[in-house]
Amino acid sequence: MNKDGVKTMEEVSDPYVRAEDYYLDTKTHFGRSFSYIAHGVCLPAGCPSKSAEKFVQALMSTGYLRAARGAAVSIHHCEEAAAPSEYSTGYYVFVYTFAALLFIAVASTYYVSEYPVTASSNSFANHVAKSFCLRRNWNTVFKSDKDELPCLHGIRFLTAIIVAYVHYLAISHGTSVSNGLDFERMATDKPALAFLTTHFEVLVDTFFVLSALLVGKSLATLDITKPYSLLINILKRYIRLVVLLAVTVFYLAHISKHSDDGPVYPKIAFYEQQMCEKNWLPALLMVGNYYNTLEMCHPATWYIPCDFHMYVMSLVLLYVYRKNSRIGRAAAAIVLVISFIMPVITIYVYDLPPVIIYDLGLDVNIRPNPSFRNFYIKTHNRMIPYAIGLAAGYFMSIYKPKDYRKVWSKTVSFLGTSIALILMLVVLALGHLCIVYRVHGWLACIFAAFERNVFALAVLSVVIFCSYGQVPLINPFLSWSVFAPLSRLSYGLYVIHIVFLYQFSSMRDHNTHHLFQILINSLGLVVVSLLLSLMVWLLAEAPLVNITNPYLNTKGAAKEKVGITRNDAHQNDTIKQKSM
Repeated sequence: MNKDGVKTMEEVSDPYVRAEDYYLDTKTHFGRSFSYIAHGVCLPAGCPSKSAEKFVQALMSTGYLRAARGAAVSIHHCEEAAAPSEYSTGYYVFVYTFAALLFIAVASTYYVSEYPVTASSNSFANHVAKSFCLRRNWNTVFKSDKDELPCLHGIRFLTAIIVAYVHYLAISHGTSVSNGLDFERMATDKPALAFLTTHFEVLVDTFFVLSALLVGKSLATLDITKPYSLLINILKRYIRLVVLLAVTVFYLAHISKHSDDGPVYPKIAFYEQQMCEKNWLPALLMVGNYYNTLEMCHPATWYIPCDFHMYVMSLVLLYVYRKNSRIGRAAAAIVLVISFIMPVITIYVYDLPPVIIYDLGLDVNIRPNPSFRNFYIKTHNRMIPYAIGLAAGYFMSIYKPKDYRKVWSKTVSFLGTSIALILMLVVLALGHLCIVYRVHGWLACIFAAFERNVFALAVLSVVIFCSYGQVPLINPFLSWSVFAPLSRLSYGLYVIHIVFLYQFSSMRDHNTHHLFQILINSLGLVVVSLLLSLMVWLLAEAPLVNITNPYLNTKGAAKEKVGITRNDAHQNDTIKQKSM
């Protein structure tokens, strides 16, 4: 609606300015501009482009947006009514693969339950049947280990819910015709809400810390003295991460464009499909956060290659340490120093804000955001929180929580946990202030150098006080047994939920935002994502883990066999069993 561009919205200094000029010439603090409208109208295929443009302008002028009469209207090809749908080869491969896995799982479950004696033999066919057994894989979701940390389940699952809620909030707010201005003002007029929502991305470091904590617990006893054992452990980690990633990548590449319709939906769905068709291989090779990030497939999964890179680096440093302790310590020290200064260098060189500032433009596409592309998704900017988690995990492997229960009093435990929670809130609040005041330069470098490290220490403090102390109310809630299976599915929740948020672009009417409505809708999204996460675990992840485990166990690690639990970016628990 404005060919001359827009400027940041300021307070109205002239009370007699025309509201039409004011709103059409400006954009809000969070990037919402009133100089355009994202809307779609389907017309007969025989209607010429010029006629379609005149029709849309006439339609707009009959409503309250009279200023749209001179607007530029873009014409795109919609799907034609009653036209047969064209499905790609990838679509049929995805659908038939799912049907085959479902058939194999059901048949294997029947075979194992009805013929237990025959199925007990050690033949490869029986091994595959037992690996696909739905009952067996279902039980692994609810299995608990005496050495696990119960409070981690609550922290992990609740963090995943918060991330899903804020993603829902951001994408629904940016893709729909809605009461967006009122909703944005809530983030400025209500400080408590703003502090908790505008810097939510720091919560993702919770996953890095917890993943590193569980990895650190296993490093002390991990057999990694030979090159092949190093490669096998890396391969095991890759298998446990890549299955769910592959499912979502190929869903976006071949299925998502057929999952809905409407005049606006193809623009979003086809774009995401093209990105995944073009860059599915870098995504599955765990290099998507470095290779061609402007066309990154499934950008929400940047977290997975980061976690994989840091896990590999941890194993390599451990391998070097086992070979030569002096060189290993020196290498680890160099990596830590580089990891600490890299965020500062990145912020300074690119002149970035320390916090991602989201621009709610016409399309919800985070890829071009310079903070996201150059700072947020890079592994070398995420390593200190992971290193802190590794150190805590190694500490817990020596001083096992089960042997040092309640070494701190209730007063000390509650006070320490309270301070940790306050530190988390302080980091969130300071991030909001960085957005409001557009912090740049050396102040941004200082904040970026310490914020995630402080947040990681705060998260670990809660875990340590709950594991070694007596934290009333908080520890029993976080250790609630219901959280255990939900926590094991939280990796799937994180990866899957964002896929369904693209459906907002298929909406044909305006959307009214309300915090309670968003809470209800986002909880529904969480439930659906959890169910799909469970389905992928039963049909693909668990069977592959079961089949490959006997072939990926190193000789020295036979006494400590990795149990069949979801060993993903959020969990790396081990279950000690007798070697078969």
